[in-house]
Amino acid sequence: MTEEPARPGEIAQTLDRGLRLLEILAEADPDQGLSPTEAAARLGVHRSIAARLLATLLRRGFVRRTREGRYLLGMGLFTLARQVSQNLMVVAGPLLTEIAERLDATAVMHVADGDGAVTLASVEPKRASFHIGLRTGSRHPLGTAATGIAILAGRPAEAGERDKVAQGRKQGYVVTTGELVPNFTGIAAPIVVNGWCDASVGVVIPKERKHDEKVLASEVIALARNIAIGLT
Repeated sequence: MTEEPARPGEIAQTLDRGLRLLEILAEADPDQGLSPTEAAARLGVHRSIAARLLATLLRRGFVRRTREGRYLLGMGLFTLARQVSQNLMVVAGPLLTEIAERLDATAVMHVADGDGAVTLASVEPKRASFHIGLRTGSRHPLGTAATGIAILAGRPAEAGERDKVAQGRKQGYVVTTGELVPNFTGIAAPIVVNGWCDASVGVVIPKERKHDEKVLASEVIALARNIAIGLT
């Protein structure tokens, strides 16, 4: 069952500010971080409020403080992210392997990280006749390639979005050629859980196989749906 969005009066303001502060730190220079004053300015609150939020996040290990008193993201976030990735792979891993072998195509999964899409898995068939070299952990913008665009297509519509995003939302999948790997076509579908999308799954094939698009797209859509069911 899809959950309704929380109304403004139902949001915990302090928690919301703390989460937004983590997003602000993620957008900052990873080598410099932010001072409490800079964090307060970007968050739009008094310095004392930002300082309390930072102290709380520091205690939980979600941020760290430099000798100069500046704050950066902490390892606690990576622990949480790793656990989420492990849970996702427990569900998706066997399905990716099965579809890679059956379709003789590289199966890939990407997760959203800010405004980027990160490769969580890339599974090639055992008897692969080609190797695309898509490394786990590699990153590209959400608006680039089928895997990133599919994540956007799984989210509510926004004004001014790209035609490919709208088209992907309408047909349930996205196709691009040569955006990540020259001469290869990617076909991807969003993994939508509780009305929101933070991941996509797809296959990568030589562009000469693009005539198989409709058949492969139906397989990818079904794969995305099965993964979403396994996560709920």
